[in-house]
Amino acid sequence: MIRSFLVCDAPLGLMLISDKINRIPTCMILGITNITLSLNVLSPFLAGFMIPGKPIGVMVFKVFSTITLGQAQVYCADLKLAHYMKVPPRVTFMCQVVATIWASIVQIAVMNWTLGNIDEVCTPTQPGNFTCPNGRAFFSSSIVWGVIGPQRMFGPGAMYAQIQWFWLIGALLPVVFYVLIRVFPRSKLRFLNAPVMLGAMAWLPPATPLSFSSWVIFGLIFNYWIRRRWGGWWHTYNYITAAGLDSGLILSTIVIFFAIILPNVSIPQWWGNTAPYETMDSLYTAVRKTVADGETFGPKKW
Repeated sequence: MIRSFLVCDAPLGLMLISDKINRIPTCMILGITNITLSLNVLSPFLAGFMIPGKPIGVMVFKVFSTITLGQAQVYCADLKLAHYMKVPPRVTFMCQVVATIWASIVQIAVMNWTLGNIDEVCTPTQPGNFTCPNGRAFFSSSIVWGVIGPQRMFGPGAMYAQIQWFWLIGALLPVVFYVLIRVFPRSKLRFLNAPVMLGAMAWLPPATPLSFSSWVIFGLIFNYWIRRRWGGWWHTYNYITAAGLDSGLILSTIVIFFAIILPNVSIPQWWGNTAPYETMDSLYTAVRKTVADGETFGPKKW
């Protein structure tokens, strides 16, 4: 691990500098659209080119670059909430510092307790659905970007080299939308937003279609139906309601875990808590083709 830090030192400094530059536009997009843009794909992609064959170094690079930007975005969101609640910025900052120190202790303690006390934790068949989707996605990312490396997949002459054109498409889309909005200012084209259209896909994986469908349903209810019908309520309480729902979710998760899951209490079975685990995503059956014995996946020579 120490060697990985030393290997990553120079490119990590460059990434942190560029990350500071990215904070302002990404936080503006977050404030306007509630879409969190991150470097969780771009950073290992670049690190895989700079330090190929070093998965731990690539992941250290990814964590530092991604978390720096992510924490800046979360802090901006908290400052916005504090502004609505008439809480001074200095008080908000001190609350963040204390909460960060406390959370770092609690999260490590909870992780160690979980790994040592929950049977079959982080396996696809875990009875309580403690399957660790984020951890599994992070591990897969270390293999893809650190062990295999982007050069073999996206380099000149590689199987997926044509995907590199999407960098150019992603850079041109905002310009195209801007021109269309200027030419047709009153058309529905003004609702097109490239970061919203493309940024949400960064959550796949570990998010599932169920997560996106729930997001769409509640987004349409609050930001279309309620906003059009009860505009005054929406402007006054919508943001606070969203923060309250997030807080309520966290509190209910803690209560459900300690009151129901941990003591193995049987709960009523109905569509809401059974159907999500009967989907192809949950059953790991969303596979188009499998590799037979003796066959390999990918090119015969990289």
